[in-house]
Amino acid sequence: MNLKEFREQVTKSTFGMTIKEAHEKGVCIDCKKPALVRCYSKAGANEYKISGMCEMCFDELTKEAMFDD
Repeated sequence: MNLKEFREQVTKSTFGMTIKEAHEKGVCIDCKKPALVRCYSKAGANEYKISGMCEMCFDELTKEAMFDD
């Protein structure tokens, strides 16, 4: 199994869909809402391309790490 296949397997078991499926449907892999309307910056749109996660969900996921000392 290559890295891409592993990533898709992990996202499928974690979120119920693969990143590819999220992209095909245009939804966030986490909240399942239309992804690009939930991205408010170019960086957020780029993150969606990488992880399948909208910017709002990604920010929520990483907010503790951003503010830890």
